[in-house]
Amino acid sequence: MRQIRRGLEEGIMHHSEPSAEAHGLLRELGLKEGVAIGLGTMIGAGIFVLSAFAAERAGPASVISYMLAGIICLPIALVVSELATGMPRAGGSYTFITQALGPLAGSIVGPGNWLGLTFATGFYLLAFGQYLSLIVPIPPWAGSLLAGLLFTWLNYRGAKITGSVQNLVVVALVVILTLFVGVGLLNVDPELHRPFAPQGWGAVVGVIGLIIVSFTGFEKISTVAEEMKRPERNLPLAIVGSVIIATAIYALILFVITGIFPYAGTGQREAPLVEAAGRMVGPIGTLVMLAAAILATLSSANAAILASSRISYGMGRDRVLPDWFSYVHPRHNTPSHAILITGGLGMLLSLTGRAETLAEISSALFMVSYALLCLSVMVMRGSRPRWYRPAFRVPFYPVLPVAAGLLCLAVIFTMAPEARTMGLGLVGASLVWYFTWVRRQATVVGEIGPLWERERPLEGVIEAAQAVTRAGKYEILIPLLPATKTEPLLNLAAALAWADDRRVIVALEVAVVPPQTPLESAEARLAQWSSTQGDSPLARVVQQGAAMGVPVRPLRRAAHAVASGVLAVAEARPTVGLILLSWRGPLSAGRIYGSPSKTVLQEARCDVAVLRERHLNEVHRVLVPAGGGPHARLGLRLAADIARSDEAELTVLRIVRPAENLDVEAEMRGLRRLAEEVLGGPDPRVRTRILVHEAVVEGILEEARTGGYDLLVIGASNEWAVKSLLVGAIPDAIADRAPCSVLMVRRYEPAGISTIRRVVHSVRGW
Repeated sequence: MRQIRRGLEEGIMHHSEPSAEAHGLLRELGLKEGVAIGLGTMIGAGIFVLSAFAAERAGPASVISYMLAGIICLPIALVVSELATGMPRAGGSYTFITQALGPLAGSIVGPGNWLGLTFATGFYLLAFGQYLSLIVPIPPWAGSLLAGLLFTWLNYRGAKITGSVQNLVVVALVVILTLFVGVGLLNVDPELHRPFAPQGWGAVVGVIGLIIVSFTGFEKISTVAEEMKRPERNLPLAIVGSVIIATAIYALILFVITGIFPYAGTGQREAPLVEAAGRMVGPIGTLVMLAAAILATLSSANAAILASSRISYGMGRDRVLPDWFSYVHPRHNTPSHAILITGGLGMLLSLTGRAETLAEISSALFMVSYALLCLSVMVMRGSRPRWYRPAFRVPFYPVLPVAAGLLCLAVIFTMAPEARTMGLGLVGASLVWYFTWVRRQATVVGEIGPLWERERPLEGVIEAAQAVTRAGKYEILIPLLPATKTEPLLNLAAALAWADDRRVIVALEVAVVPPQTPLESAEARLAQWSSTQGDSPLARVVQQGAAMGVPVRPLRRAAHAVASGVLAVAEARPTVGLILLSWRGPLSAGRIYGSPSKTVLQEARCDVAVLRERHLNEVHRVLVPAGGGPHARLGLRLAADIARSDEAELTVLRIVRPAENLDVEAEMRGLRRLAEEVLGGPDPRVRTRILVHEAVVEGILEEARTGGYDLLVIGASNEWAVKSLLVGAIPDAIADRAPCSVLMVRRYEPAGISTIRRVVHSVRGW
C-alpha cells in the first residue's frame, strides 16, 4: 500500500505480540442440529426392536404406554433445558447434578449415565447385528462386533460424521417411518385392536420401564449446550421438540403394528416393522424398512459412544473417575481412553443377546439421573449462585420438577425385578466408589452445601466475559483458512483500516477438533499450545501487519468445523463489522459442495467480503459494476476506501442493453448521482462509465479484460438459491471468469428485509 509504505518511511510502525485474546467457547449448532442429535439417538433400536416386545406385553394399548413415556419425559426435558443454559459445560446431566448436589450425587449419576449409555450401546449393537443377519449370512453377534469395532475405531480416530450427514439420516428415517404409518393406517384391521388392553392396564404401565430408554436421546442434546446458538430458544425447542416428534412416531407405529399382526407372539418375530412393510408394500417395502433399521441402529450406536465419551471425560476432569478418563489423544485430539472403554464394554454386552434386559437396566439408570436432575433445578433456584443465569426457566416451578422427579422414581418400580435389582445395584456400587475414591479426589463441592462455602466454577468465566469491552471498535475479521494467501487479504484490510481509523484488524485462526472432543478441553489445550508457538500462521500475519504499519489483533479458537467456527466467532463478537476471507476454485461449485468461504458468505450475520485472488500485488485500477441493491452499494463504499488508500483509480460501471431510444447521457447522470449518493459526495478519483452490451456478464468481463484492472468488486447475488443453482448467479459467473482478482461483497440484512428484497428481485428476474 503506497500510503502505508510512506508512513513506514516516516517512522510510523506498530507492533503487536502474537498472543491470542482471551479464549471463549464457540456456538456452532442451530435448532436443526439439536433436533438431529436428539432424534438420531431416539429413532433407533428403541422403535425397531422394543416396539415388538411392548406390543406383546401390553397389546394394542402399548400405544398408551409410549404416550405416557413421552409425557413423563416432557417435564424432564424442560428441567434439562434450564440446567443446560445455566451450566453449559461438557458432561450433560453429570455436570448439572454435580454442580448442584455435589460429588456424592455426581458419583451416582455420572457412572450411572455412563453405564446407562454403555448398556444402551450394547443394546443398539445387538439390534444392528440382528437386522444385518437378515441380509448377510453371518450370526447376529458377528454383526454386533463388526459395528462396535467400526464405531469405536472411527470415534477413536476422530472421524467426523458431519452434521449434514446426520441430518440427512434423521430426515430419511422420519420420512420412511411417516410413510410406513401413512400406508399402515390404511391397512389396519380394527378387529386386531379388540380388546384394546388384553393384559390389563397394569401391563400398560409396566411397559413404560422397558421402552422409556427409547426417549433418552433428548438429554444428549444438553451435552452440546455450550455449542448451541441462541440457547434460550433453540435448546428447549430442540429438546422438547425431539420428545414430541418421537412420541408421535412411536405411538402411531405401535398402532399400525398391533393392527397388522396379532399382538401375541409379536416379540418372537425377527423384524416386525420390516415384515409389516413387506406385507403392505411388497419387496420394496421390506428393503426400504430394512435399510432404515440398519441406519437407525448404527446412528444410535455411534451417538451413544460419542455422548458417553463426553460424560466420562467430565468425570475424569472433576476427579470423580481417575484422570485417565480425561486423557486426550495427542495426535487424534479425542478422549481416546473413554471411547475404548465404552466401545469395548458395549460390544461385550451385545454378546449377551438379551435386548429387553439391557434396555431396562439402561432405563433404570437414566430414571435415577432424571430424578436427581429435578432435585438439582430446585437446589439451583434456591441457592441462587451469581454464576447461574439460565437463559430458559422451567415453567410451573416447583410443581413441575417435583412431579417429574416422583414419576421417574415410580417408573423404576414398573421394571422387571432382575433389571431393577441390577440398576439399583449399580447405584449402590457408585456409592461405594464415592466413599473409597471420590470423597478424597473430587474437585467440586456443589450448591447444596452452605451458601458461603459453595463452589462457583463458572463465575470467573462469566465475569471475564462481562468485563470485555469493545469500545465501539469496527473490527475486520480475517479468518486464516487452509491454504490462504494472507498477504493480499492483509493488504486490503490495511487499506480499509487506513481509510477509517476506527477500523481494527483481527486475524482468526480456527483449530478444527473432532466432534468427540468437547470444546472446553480443546480450548484449554489450544491455549497451552499457543503459548509455545512462535512461527504459527497467526504469528506471521501479526508480523506482516506490523511490517505494513497496521496493528493486527490475533485470535485463536477451537471449533468442530472451519465455517461454523468463523460464524460463531463473528456472532460472539458484536463489533465484527466485516469478515474478509478468500476462496479457491469455482464459486458455483462452492455453492454445491459447501466450501467454508461460501458458507460464511451466505450465513454470516455481518458484512462479508470474499477475495478470489489472481496475482494481486498493488492496486492501481478498481472496477465496480453499479447496482441498486445493498450488496452493490457496500461494494462501492469498500472499493472507494481501497482506492483512496492506494491512490488508485476507481471506475463505476453500468451495463445497459441496446435500445432504440437509449439516452446515454441520462444514464450517465443517473450513475453519477448513484455514486455520489453512496460515497457521500463527488470524488475526483471516481470515474463513471456506461457500456452498451447485450449481456451483463459478458459486458462486465469485456471491460475487465480491456481496462487493465487489478481488482473487481462486485455485490453478491440477491437471487433465490434454487435459481442460482440452476442457471448460475451473475456475480458467481463473473468471479469465476474474470481476468483479475475479484472481491465479492455481501451486506448483512435482517431476515425480513432480505426476504422482501429477494422476492422483488426474483419477480423482476423471472
